[in-house]
Amino acid sequence: MLKTGYFDDQWEGTEMIPPNAVFVFETDDPVGFWNSLVQQPVWEKLHQFAGLQQLESQLVFLDNITGNQGNLHQFLKGQRFRLSLHPLGKQTFGFLAATAFTNREFLPFIKNLEQKFKNQGGEVKRRSYSGISLFEISLENGEKRFTYAIVDNVLLGSYHSFLVEDAIRYAQSEGLKNFKETFPHLFSKDSELPPQGLVHLSGKNFANFIQEVTLGSSNKLVEDLRAGDFSANLIPGFSDAAIEFRGDFFVAGTLQELGSEAAISEVSQEMNSLISNRSMLVSSYWMSDLTDFERITNPSFSAKPVLQAELENSPEIQNFRRTITGQTVLVIEEGLLEESPRQLLILGTNDPFGSLEHLNSYSLAVNQNDSTTVFRDYYRGTEVVLLDLEEFPAHLFSGNFTGFSKTYFAAVNGQLVFANSLRTLRNLLDDVYQDNTWGKSIWQQEQLKQQARAPIRFFLNNDRFFPALTGNSDPSWAALFQKYAEVFGSFDWLSVSFLESGKLAIDLAINFEEKAASRSLILTESRSSAFDKPLIYGPAGLQNYNDRSTDFLVQDEDYFVHLLTNEGELVFTQRIPGEIISDVFQIDFYENGKLQLVFATQNLVYALDRYGNLLPGFPIHFEEGVNIAHLNVLDYDNSRDYRFFVADQQGNLYLYSRTGELLDDWAPKQTNRGMLASPPAHHRVPGLGDFMVALHANGSLGLYSRRGESKTGGPIVLGEGISTAYGIEEGIVEGQARLVTINDAGEVVKVNFKGELTYRNQLLRPDRDTRFSLVNDQNGSDFVWVIKEYNQLKVLSPDERLLFGLDILSEELDYRYFSFGPENKIFAVLDRVQDFAYLYNRDGTLINQKPVNVSGDLWVEFSGSTNEYSLVTVYMNRLNEYKIPL
Repeated sequence: MLKTGYFDDQWEGTEMIPPNAVFVFETDDPVGFWNSLVQQPVWEKLHQFAGLQQLESQLVFLDNITGNQGNLHQFLKGQRFRLSLHPLGKQTFGFLAATAFTNREFLPFIKNLEQKFKNQGGEVKRRSYSGISLFEISLENGEKRFTYAIVDNVLLGSYHSFLVEDAIRYAQSEGLKNFKETFPHLFSKDSELPPQGLVHLSGKNFANFIQEVTLGSSNKLVEDLRAGDFSANLIPGFSDAAIEFRGDFFVAGTLQELGSEAAISEVSQEMNSLISNRSMLVSSYWMSDLTDFERITNPSFSAKPVLQAELENSPEIQNFRRTITGQTVLVIEEGLLEESPRQLLILGTNDPFGSLEHLNSYSLAVNQNDSTTVFRDYYRGTEVVLLDLEEFPAHLFSGNFTGFSKTYFAAVNGQLVFANSLRTLRNLLDDVYQDNTWGKSIWQQEQLKQQARAPIRFFLNNDRFFPALTGNSDPSWAALFQKYAEVFGSFDWLSVSFLESGKLAIDLAINFEEKAASRSLILTESRSSAFDKPLIYGPAGLQNYNDRSTDFLVQDEDYFVHLLTNEGELVFTQRIPGEIISDVFQIDFYENGKLQLVFATQNLVYALDRYGNLLPGFPIHFEEGVNIAHLNVLDYDNSRDYRFFVADQQGNLYLYSRTGELLDDWAPKQTNRGMLASPPAHHRVPGLGDFMVALHANGSLGLYSRRGESKTGGPIVLGEGISTAYGIEEGIVEGQARLVTINDAGEVVKVNFKGELTYRNQLLRPDRDTRFSLVNDQNGSDFVWVIKEYNQLKVLSPDERLLFGLDILSEELDYRYFSFGPENKIFAVLDRVQDFAYLYNRDGTLINQKPVNVSGDLWVEFSGSTNEYSLVTVYMNRLNEYKIPL
């Protein structure tokens, strides 16, 4: 059926806009809006986009051919102008402009415009589509074509003729629902158009846009946008350092009213201190209590009836709910544009001990009151417990907070924290310990105060989001993002606040200062301590139990061990009969919070208190005629019932009690597989239990129980030889934990804790002299691959993507890797021939323009409160400290 009007019943223009528009912007003063935009400070950034530069030049061109007297402005003022964004196909989008005129005066104006364009040498071609004349004009020396058409009182135009044709199709067909008919709640006859204009936004279409940009795959962001079925009317605005939108927010076509404003005015300092600086997206919910979440249910979530009933009928869960306040923060650290991002849920509680006790009791009940089957881990003195229920938070919070296939929980700083992976919770504990949180950032605390009375707020950190967007985008979009990285990178934060009575506030903060992402940092020596003899070991950074500062242990060539405070004051000097050959560990032997030191020489295991005195029963004398190769210190359950795990140079394994007794099952454990490639270790794996791990240099891997029994019936062969460490991959889903390493032939191998080889991949090996390494970070939570080919190094991410390459000519190199979150990583290369150290950031940019002299080792720490690195090195007889401010 054909619609017709021809000014008898004028079109509004919205009838011709297809329903797949991501947004529709309308104004009755388009030139005035444009003139206002170019006068804003934000234009300094926006005008760098080629598309906006072209639009500006084309408007100037139109103004010129209409007489340069503001005729274009006067002609368009008072007419309804609409600009909409539409998908064109795979990963492509285009704009459609539609202007609805109130009278016929625009017809001669358009004809006059065409004639002046032709008089200046322009070409206008005409063709017909569905009875409507289409006009195409060539721009930019014929490289682009602009198509326009007149349908009754509406002027349509686009650089994509398909969009003009599609608009005509919607104008002529009664059977097609246009954008206005699809979203009628966004168009009210009674409301006047604001002077600044109005943006009609479709959440579903915006989700489709994000999905197309990000490789066309589903991800957490897309799923959440779709699940909400939201739409909005937004009034644009500008401030000195932000683009702002204010308006109404709708869910399923209904104005979303959240009730009264938030019951609290600021995020508590306790909550701030648990939001890591590695956070990409932070969602804060300031509700009166848990029942308020029932007003923002997630329609896409399908609760499991049996589990839901069990939770509702559980006294422990009901008691737990009563301890939880309405203050809740969801943190996505990484993977927002992936299917299973790493997430944390921080719950405010009025009774931290009670909350934890109720959850522990419920977890025990889930495991049929068998405490041996409850997974418990201990990290930085904090107990972490696994609640093995799918989507536990979503069942608890009315469908909100999905993505927790398993829930790990712990009490941290007086709050309760849920995580969907063990690694994510450990990362948070690292960041809290290192003050790498929002609680130590004045700027981020100021962000939290904006719109503080909003019940729901989202904060998107663009410094974290933009690299993820570029890395997860379709190649054509990634190229665009990289081309305009300076502009996109100037957007600091996106803040979205959901206010009472369905009001919405969006602020996009812009940083007008130039960001020098690849600048070299300044390395300044801050302290140096001299010793009488050259140092052969250290520095080992150790926690001072008095004030949580860092002490440093070194050893000189006469075997004197020295402990110094971070101020350079000597705590003790003690001679031992041999060189330290292991890491230095800290234990709480007396269970009073005062930490002691444990390390090994070639035939002794030493334990000293902070003043250099031996602990009772130490040193432990090793087997006669057998030399220690490796030492590790284990504390299975954070009970301080320590075990000292030792490997000799033949690869045999020994396990000593905290008092130095050699345990029967490990006296020793004969492996007959030769020396180990890395220290023996203990790992606790959810669903599978405890594993004692021994990786041998001949390429065999042993997985044992705590009693020394093989878990796999025999060794697992990973290759003909291994000369490097192994790392642990911890996935979001149970069963994904894998041990990963690389053999001497350059084959990456991964094996799960059932002993199954799950992955093999041969890296490029130009010749037989190519060497491969896995380098763990300081906590064993992250790693990189390093490939050395003659004078070139290649550093690869865990998923084997090239991070950067380096040219270093030396036959003897060591590597160190320090990770303090995605933005703060240091890769160090130690040239043992020249006693130099080179430090590189996460992009491979050299931090120190002059090499740092290092004859021993180096130690790096990051402080979130001062936003700087501390670097401590050993060179000859000196312990040197440097500060590297960011």
